[in-house]
Amino acid sequence: MWSQRRSRWIGSTALVVAIALSASCDDGGGSADSTDVGSAVTGTSDVATTAAPATTAAPTTAASPTTAMPTTVTPTTDAAPADPLSVATTAGDVAGGASAVDGVRNFLAIPYGEAPVGDRAFAPPEPRAAWDEPFDATAEGASCPQSTEGITAQIVITPDPDPDCLTLSVWSPEDATDLPVMVWFHGGGFTAGSAHSQFYNGDDLAAEGVVVVNVNYRLGPQGFLATSQLRDEQGGAVGNWGLLDQQLALEWVRDNAAAFGGDADNVTIFGESAGGFSVCGHLAAPSSAGLFRRAIIQSGGGCGRLTSEREALRSGRQFMRAIGCDDLECLRATSDDELIAVEGFNAGLVSDGETINESASALAERGEASEVEVLIGSNADEATLFTIGLEVADDAALRDLVANVTDDPDALLALYPSGEFETPLARYQAISTDVSFTCPALEFASVWPGAYLYHYTWISPQNPAGLGATHGAEIAPLFSHPDGLALDIEPNALSDEHSEMLQRAWVDFATSGHPGEGFVPYDDEATIARIDDTIEAVDSIRNDRCGGVTDLSTLDR
Repeated sequence: MWSQRRSRWIGSTALVVAIALSASCDDGGGSADSTDVGSAVTGTSDVATTAAPATTAAPTTAASPTTAMPTTVTPTTDAAPADPLSVATTAGDVAGGASAVDGVRNFLAIPYGEAPVGDRAFAPPEPRAAWDEPFDATAEGASCPQSTEGITAQIVITPDPDPDCLTLSVWSPEDATDLPVMVWFHGGGFTAGSAHSQFYNGDDLAAEGVVVVNVNYRLGPQGFLATSQLRDEQGGAVGNWGLLDQQLALEWVRDNAAAFGGDADNVTIFGESAGGFSVCGHLAAPSSAGLFRRAIIQSGGGCGRLTSEREALRSGRQFMRAIGCDDLECLRATSDDELIAVEGFNAGLVSDGETINESASALAERGEASEVEVLIGSNADEATLFTIGLEVADDAALRDLVANVTDDPDALLALYPSGEFETPLARYQAISTDVSFTCPALEFASVWPGAYLYHYTWISPQNPAGLGATHGAEIAPLFSHPDGLALDIEPNALSDEHSEMLQRAWVDFATSGHPGEGFVPYDDEATIARIDDTIEAVDSIRNDRCGGVTDLSTLDR
């Protein structure tokens, strides 16, 4: 269907141009301090593997009563074909529209959960009550309440927020039948972003032969605050409200995929940065088991990072003091603006012993990985996004930075000889990329049975900010919607071919569990798929430094 599609690709590094517009360094994956590898890791990759408690199933529509056949039947003409823009879901009919891509329909901002306000705030989500009249699914959806600071907020055009934000959008070919379903979790550090950003519009990807679903979920303290009172109220589960939102959305997908031409038994979840961390959470969550068959983790680290319950509760106490509340009634009466304004809250997945017990990495290392098929990877220049405006004057300053992620900075620096880098900053960027993303992904691929590992090195010829294959650079070619960025850049003719190649690999994986040429399971031959102008199987990346980096790093993986 490629010939029918609008060519909107503006170059993958269009994403990073906007970085120059801001001195802030939110990785799209957390509140990272750009001057510190450790904080960049913690902020951009604060992921916890998460098990979500089971939620109540969405209400189903009642079956129509059967009527008796008349004794005399009058011949009729063939019935009119069903309207592809009208779909019956378990909560009621939805009326969609035709997307900008020929043959692809869209159903926008369908509610899957009740508004998480009042007593439903800071609690597991509840399925949306059924509606009587067809739901108009042609209007852009709202974002969940969020921070307006950081890189994500400045370069990705995001709809206005509304607390009633537990919605999802669906893109599906008009003639879809039993197609693979791909469910996207957006990034933004668990503090920003929206499923309804044009940047993640799924029409172009759906044209490759899949049903695409984008999920909104709660962010910031509204999505991840943990306090002892909340824990007691919920019987042990605490924090992770945003992950539970995602799980409820996956249950909605299970119950409604067929109505949109999708195969509920062939669901792939995928996400980047915080979205990739979310995928890690579902790989570990017992109550997410069975809701998906495959998983793609884009720049999500190695699925080993979790916030302990103790640390989450300590952070929660500080947060409650900051807003001046002693009880849940006060907390739930505090406005979204006041909650978001609190500085220093680090949103992330919590190992609370209920929703999440332990990380997906720990499970895999113990030989208890599920049978979910995994594709995981990172980009060659992840850290350039987080170091805009950072100055590393000399090797002494570099050593101080590196000391944040290892007990032996000299040994770690020895893996990156200064002669291989033009500046101390470039050397630091390479170290940070490997410590935070590349090596944890490689390590996870080595323990998760049959996992495919990729390394994204493609750089758009535009590369105006000089950031290379930075964090998030693969998103624009994957969705082919750079019009969702707050930028005005001329299209690049080379980008369409790259976009088609990348989309095909992701869709092939969602369809069959194999991404296609260039991909070999890592545990077979320790082979990595290097994604550039072509996809090529290689034996090593990053000068084989990851063994040493993993041994020396003090960060959670």
